Amino acid sequence: MAITTTANITNLQEKVIGPARLTLKDDALAIKSSYWIERGRPGMDDTYNSPKMPGVTAFGLTEGLDMSTETLVDSNVPVSATEVGVAVEVTEKNLRTLNQASFLRDVGKAMGSGINVKQEQDLATLIDGYGTAVGLDGSSATIGQLGAALAQLRGATEPLTEPEFTNGGVNAVIGPYGWHDLSQQFFPTGSGDSHAPMAAQNNRASEGVLNRYWPTGEYFGTPVKISNNLVTATNDIRAGVFHRKSGLMYEWMPVGLKTSGEPITKRSLTLMMVIDYGFVEILDGHGREWDMDNTSPTS
Repeated sequence: MAITTTANITNLQEKVIGPARLTLKDDALAIKSSYWIERGRPGMDDTYNSPKMPGVTAFGLTEGLDMSTETLVDSNVPVSATEVGVAVEVTEKNLRTLNQASFLRDVGKAMGSGINVKQEQDLATLIDGYGTAVGLDGSSATIGQLGAALAQLRGATEPLTEPEFTNGGVNAVIGPYGWHDLSQQFFPTGSGDSHAPMAAQNNRASEGVLNRYWPTGEYFGTPVKISNNLVTATNDIRAGVFHRKSGLMYEWMPVGLKTSGEPITKRSLTLMMVIDYGFVEILDGHGREWDMDNTSPTS
């Protein structure tokens, strides 16, 4: 017997799922917003197949002779969605003593945030898995390392072109301590070197420049985003510089809500939120792991 049932809470989907979905669509997610997200539609299977076309070679022609031909065969990268969920227990006392509508909205946001963190941590393993790395464990992040990663993506076997770098095509995601190192290089104190102004200015142009470096930066058109969900190793962190289509997240089923009444002795309601998704690396050559120290700064 359940002391609290869905009949006691009207518009439960609207109150909990609505706020949760708004949270899940939050563009502030540093890692998820940097990758290719494919969302399932009616009729799609729980496995998504991402075709990858091979390179095609052009040859010089000789008058009167047939052209050389090659068979075009694409490779397939499958990604299967699996369930990920979060459950919370809401007591009858909570529902009676608190503003029920606002409380349930906060519950929905908290559950959605929990799924967000899980997705960010899952995608962070793709960054940790790139076969080529720049930077060095135990050392501070430098602008030179970022520039090296971008140069390597431009010079890869399948190079990224300038149009693929625009509109967030390539992003850098680092931890807050790495951003501390970079920000000091973007604007070294009182030096006037590199990107730093010679003296403090109070004008619209300076304001526009400074706003581009907080809360995240931009290096020659490449956004630099901050995440607390990157993979860490002892006192080091696995940041990255990568093209959005170097990896894929397939969200097959949207987030759904289930409820369960507990025995009368507990006087509570359990809310369970479930989403189906999978993730996979598409092209290793279009991403670079960026290794750096992850020690909290003191100055």
